[in-house]
This record gives sequence, C-alpha cells and structure tokens, in this order.
Amino acid sequence: MLKALSEFLINNVVFSIFICLALGYAIGKLRVKSFSLGATVGTLVIGLIVGQAGIFDISPVIKDIFFNLFIFTIGYEVGPAFFSSLKKSGIKLIIHSVFFSACSFTIALILFKTFGVSPGEGAGIVAGALTHSAIIGTSSSAILNLPGLSQADKNAMEAQVAVAYALTYVFGTIGVVIFLKNIAPKLLGVDLKEATKKKVESINYKLDSSEKTIINTIKMRAFNIGEGSVYIGKTVSGIEKQYDYRLTFEKIFREGLEVEVSQDFQFREGDVITLIGDLLSMVEFEEAHLQETAEKKYLNIILQRQDIVLTKVFQQSHIDDCSANNIIIVSALRAGHPLEDIHNMRKGDTIRLVGPMNALNKVVKEFGYARNTGIDTDVSFMSTGIIIGLLVGMLTLIVYNIPITLGAGGGVLFLGLFFGWYQSRHPNFGQIPASARWFLKSAGLNTFIAVVGITAGASFVAAIQSMGFTVLIIGAVISIVPHIISLYFGKYVLKLDAIDIIGGQCGGGTITAGLNAMTDETGSSIFAISYTPEYAVGNILLTILGPLIIVLLM
Repeated sequence: MLKALSEFLINNVVFSIFICLALGYAIGKLRVKSFSLGATVGTLVIGLIVGQAGIFDISPVIKDIFFNLFIFTIGYEVGPAFFSSLKKSGIKLIIHSVFFSACSFTIALILFKTFGVSPGEGAGIVAGALTHSAIIGTSSSAILNLPGLSQADKNAMEAQVAVAYALTYVFGTIGVVIFLKNIAPKLLGVDLKEATKKKVESINYKLDSSEKTIINTIKMRAFNIGEGSVYIGKTVSGIEKQYDYRLTFEKIFREGLEVEVSQDFQFREGDVITLIGDLLSMVEFEEAHLQETAEKKYLNIILQRQDIVLTKVFQQSHIDDCSANNIIIVSALRAGHPLEDIHNMRKGDTIRLVGPMNALNKVVKEFGYARNTGIDTDVSFMSTGIIIGLLVGMLTLIVYNIPITLGAGGGVLFLGLFFGWYQSRHPNFGQIPASARWFLKSAGLNTFIAVVGITAGASFVAAIQSMGFTVLIIGAVISIVPHIISLYFGKYVLKLDAIDIIGGQCGGGTITAGLNAMTDETGSSIFAISYTPEYAVGNILLTILGPLIIVLLM
C-alpha cells in the first residue's frame, strides 16, 4: 500500500505539490495560544513528509518561476517605503536596521566558522533564526550557480537549507517575540506601557485618529423650484459659484425624469433638484420660493468610493472642503501604510474618499488625480521588471579574484524595489492590486517551498542526523544576540527612545509577529512608525545574507 502511494506521488508531481499547499496552509493556521507555524513552515513540513516517498524528478524551472514572482512582489511592495526612508528624517532608523543585519551576519559567520557549519546548514539556520523565508530562495539560487559541484551535492546542500530552516524557525519566532515584549524593555530600563504612553503624548500621536476622519451626517435635501423663484433661468455653475461651491447638485429632474447634471444646465419652473451642502448655505438657498420634498426617488443618492493621489495642488484647507461637500475621508496612506493623522498628508500620499459622485468629481481636482483602483494586474509591467532583474543578476564583478554578483533573486528584488517606487510615483501605471500581491507573495513563495521540501525529503533523515543539537543552539544565539546588541546600539549610539528601538527591531528583523505582540501588549500601534522604514531595509539586507553565507563557507 505504501509502495503504491509512493509511486503515485512520485509519478504525479503536480498532485504532490498541491497536496503540500493544501495541507501546509491548513496546519499553518493551527494556533497554540498566540503562536502558529504559518503557511510557509507548514508547507515545508508537509513537503518533507511527502518527500519521504522517494526521489522526485521536478524541474528547477518551477522553483525559479514562482520564487521570482515572490521576490519581485516583495520588492514592489517595500520599494516606496524603502526609498522614502532614505530621507534624512529617518536616517537613524535606517542605520539601526543596517546595524542589526550586519550584526546578525557577523555573529552567524563567526559561529559557523567556529563550529564548522556547512554552507547549506548555515543558510538554513540564518533563514530560520531570523524567520526570513526569502533567504531560502536566494540561497537556492546561489547553490545552483556554484561551480565544481555535482547535481547530487547541490541537492544535498538544498536539503540542508530546508532542514536547518525548519529546525530553527520556531525559536526564531517565539523566542524573539518573548524577548522583545518581556526582556527588551527591562534591558532598556523602561516600563513598556508607560513608555508607550509618554511617546504618544510627546508626538501628539492620535490613537483614535481613524474616528476623527469621519465627518458629520450627510446634509442632503430635495426642492421643487416654484413659480417666481430667483433660480429660474440660472445655471448649475452659477448657483454653485454664488454659494462659494458649498452646495453641489447631485440630481436634477424635469417633468418627472432624471436628467444629466451639467454645469451649463439652466433651471425652469417645476424642476426638482437634489442638493448636498453645508447647513448654512442650505438654509439660505431654500428661502426663494422653493418647496421641499421628501420623495424617496429624489433622495436616493448612491455613494461612490475614490482613491486620490495627492499632488502639489493639495492644501490642508481642502480637507474642510470634503466636509462641506459631504464627503467622508475614509483613510490616508503613505507608501501603502496608514497615516494616523490626515493633517500630516503631503504630495504622493493616497487618500480614500467616499461620497456622492458629483461632489467627488468637484473635489478631486483640489487634491490631485483619481487613482486607478481596478482589479487588473499589469502583467507586462511585472514581467518586464523580472526580465531586467534576471539580466542584472547575471552581471558579475571580479574583486581580488572573488566573483561578486546579485544573482537572480537579488537582481529581481532590486528591480522590484525600483518598479514599486516608480509605480507609487505614477499610480495609474503598472498596478498590482493588493489581492494579487498577496497571492504572488504567498503562493509564489510556498509553491517554491513545497518543491524544496519534496526534493529535500529523501535526504531529510540523514541531514537531521548529521546536524544534531548544535544547530538549535546556534540558531537560538543568532535569533537573540543581534537583538541584544542592537538594543544598546540604538540607545547609547543613536540615542533612540525605547519605542523606536523595539518597533524598529521588529522591522529590521522582519518579524511582524513581534509588531503584533507589541500592539496587543500596549493597545497602541505607535510601534509601526519605526517598524515601517526598518522593515523596508531589513527585507533587502536579510535576503542577501543567504548567498553571502553560501559563498563564504565554501
């Protein structure tokens, strides 16, 4: 029975890959208190189990395609935040993130050299201890390009990467979260909740700012233009101008039929109009032979949603115009991350508005231009970025007879950064919607991981026997020691406060679970301020650690 099952899995590779994804995502959702394995580790574990069936013949092209989709999307998402973080205001946080990555790399390399860790083991330990799955992909790319090794040796090395990652990931997550939440504040000499409160007060951070973006109830009324009204013969544009554009015509009915609202439309006796606007203008408007009506068809206004990219025409006073035109400011984003205070908006930010269609059309030009929020992915744009990235990754610089290259993963990552930044500056071009980005990241990485696990499965038992308990100890040291050193570097060298240090190290270590833990512990999202720029930098620097470890340990 087992032999038949093994043969079926080996002969039906596509089936085996989807089994890994189905079961991997399922067990990844299981929680023990606040901890879960996550889809990536779940998929790897199932892949290693499926791989026990025997030797699978899976083309490496499958891995390459899905990993490049994943790594480009990572760059695309963090690109805007990365380049904006290079500005002077965030230089200390960038230095802090660079220091953390350099510290992690140095400690790892010293330990690997001291204990004679092999290249595959080293790359896997770094990936698991720092919980950065992208390292597996860039390490795999580096292994495939190693000269003088047989395919069997390369396969064995890839198996070591997968096994070491699986062994060290759990402590890399749980241990670091516990450290940052419970131990780091004590080392910095602060009470986490009290420090959070002081930080909030010092920068006037609005914990409930999202509520402040919701305007008062929409003021909408419908009137019948009666005999002798002063508005007979006037146009839409003329009346709106008369009331300093504090009134907007949303609907116009003539002889019971709705007609198009145009700026040059001229009113007659008997027309019915639906208006929105501020209360004072509305009261003044109705004092001119108008009869109010409450019929449903006149007051049935459909609200529209529109994302607007701010340009240099934007002024803070335009926020008040939204209220006057009964438009709700739902959210404001900068480089894809929420702005806690809409009064800090600037050119390049995106603001989401909800309101009546004509009112939205009126205020859009005050803010900038409407952003294309369609559901289509610009596949040509994405593919072009990957193509150029692969070409850049082929370039090799020889320094003292040592070949230095970004490799395919590094090249695609950096082009993703540039294309993501470029798209943020030209939002109607090269769009990849959020849902598509999630799929490309999640399915891209985990399909790659499924193949890695399946092909490594045959060597799993031998690999884990050869590594022993030492891998766990080394992984734990790499998980925690860089955080300890970076705490004191941030405090005494960079003079950062405790909140920026802890939030920044969640970002520099790309451990989102840490950020979530800080937010849950304190009830404040203020840690996201330092998390965001350090996360952008950490995503880039940690990703290239794998190839460096592989080359330096050969």
